[in-house]
Amino acid sequence: MGYLWGINIALSIIQVLILGLMIRNYTGIGFTRTGKMLIGASVVFLMESIVMTITYYSWAVAGMGPTIALPALVITVMNLSGILILYLVSRL
Repeated sequence: MGYLWGINIALSIIQVLILGLMIRNYTGIGFTRTGKMLIGASVVFLMESIVMTITYYSWAVAGMGPTIALPALVITVMNLSGILILYLVSRL
């Protein structure tokens, strides 16, 4: 398993942790219409992050090289930056 796959998997796990914190932040407004939508979006992103982690691990075990790992890393970094922005908004 290459170091790029390790970085991909680590970033995906960080996403799962941040999304767990986001869901916790939104539970205070969970019974409003906006709260339900935000919790729903967070759960969708949480499931997506879990699937990403499993997929990246299976690709790494299958021996996929940097031609797959590098674009996946770019996508993961963009996804993580968007989730971090959502997390900062959830703390307001």
